[in-house]
Amino acid sequence: MVERLSEVLSSECFCVTAVGGLTRQDVLDRLEIIDQGALPECGLDDAIEQLGFDSWAVRLYEPAEAEWVYLFDVNGQTGVAHMEPVLRRLSQGTEAVSVWSLLDSTTHVTHARDGEIIATCSTWLFEPARGSDPGRLSAALRRAGFFLEDEPEGFDDARAALESVENEFALRVEADAVRGPLPTVKVPSQLS
Repeated sequence: MVERLSEVLSSECFCVTAVGGLTRQDVLDRLEIIDQGALPECGLDDAIEQLGFDSWAVRLYEPAEAEWVYLFDVNGQTGVAHMEPVLRRLSQGTEAVSVWSLLDSTTHVTHARDGEIIATCSTWLFEPARGSDPGRLSAALRRAGFFLEDEPEGFDDARAALESVENEFALRVEADAVRGPLPTVKVPSQLS
């Protein structure tokens, strides 16, 4: 069953990046994953246990016939898939959008295209996105309830940011696949 990312991920701490128009193999190449044999598979709940809290690892999800490949940080607090050098590499010749929720009301949203960060927003600052082309991201966040004088009652910063990019970029996942074991790779530290 196809669901929204916001229905699958906890709003406490996560980092998810979607890259358009690439295959999983393209993503692995851009991440400089040299040994691409049988990749270990980790589930959403056991990945940290298997790889450690300090691991710079991502779980890769490539839905059948989808326009996006998803990278889910094993440790959402790390935000490795959200780091600018990683987003620049992933977005060469295409686009990537990333949402990183570190703590309540500390959510970062970034849109990259053709190797350039074109828009980035820290919701903690209560300011629209900045960058060379921030309009699309700012408009999506505004529709989700950001940048208003008074936030809607019960406003969940992380969930609203995630839902804004889901709607704007038509991101959808198969919940059981995302919760279950996915190919998992460590991102080389030189990419950060």
